[in-house]
Amino acid sequence: MKKLMMLAAALVFSVAVATAQDVKDNAKETGRQAKRTAKAAGNKVEREADEAGDKISDAAQETSQDVKRGAKKAGRKIDRAAENTKEDVKDGTNKALDKTDRKLKKAERKLDNSK
Repeated sequence: MKKLMMLAAALVFSVAVATAQDVKDNAKETGRQAKRTAKAAGNKVEREADEAGDKISDAAQETSQDVKRGAKKAGRKIDRAAENTKEDVKDGTNKALDKTDRKLKKAERKLDNSK
C-alpha cells in the first residue's frame, strides 16, 4: 500500500510538474506575442508619422513653389510695364523732337523766303 501511495504521489507530482511546465511555456509564448504586437504597433506609428511628415514636407514645398511662381510672374509683369513705359517715353520724345524739327524747318523756310 505504501508503494501504491508513493506511486500515486509521484504520478500527481509528475502531472503537477508537467502542468507547471506547460503553464510556463504558455506564459513565455504569450509574452513573446505581446512583444511582437507592441513592436508592430510601434512600427506602424513610426510609418504613419513618417508619412505625415512627408505630406507636410510636400505641402510646404508646393507652397514654396507657388510663391516662387507668383513672384516670377509679378516680376515679368513689372518688367513688361517698365519696357512699355520706356517705349512710351521714347515715342513721346521722338514725337516731340520731330515736331520741333518740323517747326525749325518751317521757321528756316520763312526766314529764307523773307530774304
